[in-house]
Amino acid sequence: MDQEPRTGEPGGDGGRDARVAAAQAQATRVAGKHTPLPGLPVKELPVGDSLYIPGPIGKVKDVAESYMRGRPKSSYHTEPEKYHPLDEEHSRNIAKAFEDMAHEPDNPAVKASYDALYDETRQQYRHIRQMHPELKIEPITGADPYAATPRLAARDVGENNHLWFFPTEGGFGTGEQAGISMADHPAMRPSGETLNGRPLLNNDLFRIVHDYFGHLKEGYGFRAAGEDNAWRSHAAMYSDLARPAMTTETRGQNSWVNYGPHAEANRTASAGDTVYADQKLGLMPEWTMRDRNSPAPIISYQGSPSAHRMSICRRSALARALAFAARACIRPGTNLLRSGTGTSWRRGMIRC
Repeated sequence: MDQEPRTGEPGGDGGRDARVAAAQAQATRVAGKHTPLPGLPVKELPVGDSLYIPGPIGKVKDVAESYMRGRPKSSYHTEPEKYHPLDEEHSRNIAKAFEDMAHEPDNPAVKASYDALYDETRQQYRHIRQMHPELKIEPITGADPYAATPRLAARDVGENNHLWFFPTEGGFGTGEQAGISMADHPAMRPSGETLNGRPLLNNDLFRIVHDYFGHLKEGYGFRAAGEDNAWRSHAAMYSDLARPAMTTETRGQNSWVNYGPHAEANRTASAGDTVYADQKLGLMPEWTMRDRNSPAPIISYQGSPSAHRMSICRRSALARALAFAARACIRPGTNLLRSGTGTSWRRGMIRC
């Protein structure tokens, strides 16, 4: 857990001033050419036997930028340009949306989004291995080396090119969970990747990739605000099809833990005593993927199977319709509705 630093310590050699200066110099070295996002909390924190100042890890930023280079980017979910303070009311609403979300493992929309999530996660993992080959990744097999504070992971990657990850077998499970068969969960499927000869599951890859690109890239913490900012940053690296499932697995579950029915007890609980969200397979409403009261995207996913079938089956038709709308300058307020081969999709408000 992040702790507030002690105050009133004497300055001078070996004092607080010298330790802060050393932490600032180290943060600058680790960041390289990159600077912290505006608004990022950068107050020094005690980590291990020295102070640590949150901020970007230059190597991780470079790897993320090279991964996204040439890839299509979402028109409405873009890489954050600042740190976002947590909107607690919105988080409570998202927690309720996750609570209300049905477990629908056989829904074609859910399957399509989760398939895209793990396919793109695999691509991200492979890119990390290719572009950051000196990074040594290891599963935790005994005591958690980051137990004192998860900020130790940032220091480990930034200073040592090393990352411990919590393997799925240690905390995801394969039994029944609120009637959910974990053995059938797509996160439990083999990823096709191995680490030191050990097969990795889809969930192993996601844990590695989300820590790396979600938290460590910009220097986000692991409390509620840090988790939500990690979602914002990492979600921008996924396609519009994969992002709903990715949001369920991150923003949805974390909001439920921190602002759901067990929020009060979870605030002071240890990791072992924390009540975590059920591993439901489902998709929350589109508004959970943006800020409260923000405008809906022109083409919006509404949490329905037909909306997702639009994404995977009608993209070419959608592109033609958008091109037509741009040429014809369709009057404001027009809804385009196209049907074909049993699949319908709706375009929202077009404004010329």
